Amino acid sequence: MSCSAPAERITRTALLGVRFWDSVTGRSPGAGLQVRETSTGRLAITTPSSVHVFTDLPGLHAASFGSGDPATSTSPPASSQFTFAVTDWEDRFIPFCFTTEVPQQGLYVPPCIAAASPPEALDRIPLFSTPSRPVQPGFAAVRADLWDALADAPAAGAVLEVSGVGANPWCGIADWRGRVVVQCPYPEPRWPVASPPAGSAALSEQNWAVGLTVRYSPTQSSPVSASPDACQPPDLCEVLTQPTGTLLASYPPSSALPPQTLTFGRELVLRSTGRSVLLVLPT
Repeated sequence: MSCSAPAERITRTALLGVRFWDSVTGRSPGAGLQVRETSTGRLAITTPSSVHVFTDLPGLHAASFGSGDPATSTSPPASSQFTFAVTDWEDRFIPFCFTTEVPQQGLYVPPCIAAASPPEALDRIPLFSTPSRPVQPGFAAVRADLWDALADAPAAGAVLEVSGVGANPWCGIADWRGRVVVQCPYPEPRWPVASPPAGSAALSEQNWAVGLTVRYSPTQSSPVSASPDACQPPDLCEVLTQPTGTLLASYPPSSALPPQTLTFGRELVLRSTGRSVLLVLPT
């Protein structure tokens, strides 16, 4: 009977794991999403459960071969701060980046969005649709070319919010040209009962008043490059935490944009009076 030495067992620990959530479909975005560490260009590995994982990063080689449990460690684990860029090869989602200390226990979610996420997405980072993304069946689309009225330039990185279409506002992020789309569900039809009675307005004739707000302060957010090929996109938390700006119905004189009418089956395109764009006053 021959004996052999037991095989050596190597434990590899994930230093960072992130999962993403498409708020329009309510599902994982699937293939096409790429997560890159910006200083080295290293790419995350995607697991079968759609988690993007880094198992080796500069200066953390020893940590990547540990147990991952700080309770079993005799000394504080080494950690470093890294920035990660998120892009989509299929151009469905606005690119962004986030910065965090690594290693992280569990799935990482930036603190600026952890408290605001719906229950079904507490462990996921939301994604925001590009203007070129096809509108999903059954969804409304609110579009605008946002334009900084003071700088006379695209309001890149502005966050457009649409309220009155659900319990919480739905939002979109403007691209480098200021173009933004918010894909959101239609409000409930105004039927007096569960099904439309004879003589009621057809669904195609249903319309609703929706509120519109913007978060925009270019001096307080990370800059959005004037090129879609920028090496590092804007920081997600800096974009989402911009203070409230003002959407303008006209300028000059300065007049705030009132609620707008969303009609079933028609895209709502927002413009300031006499302009092809929607003017924005930053904070």
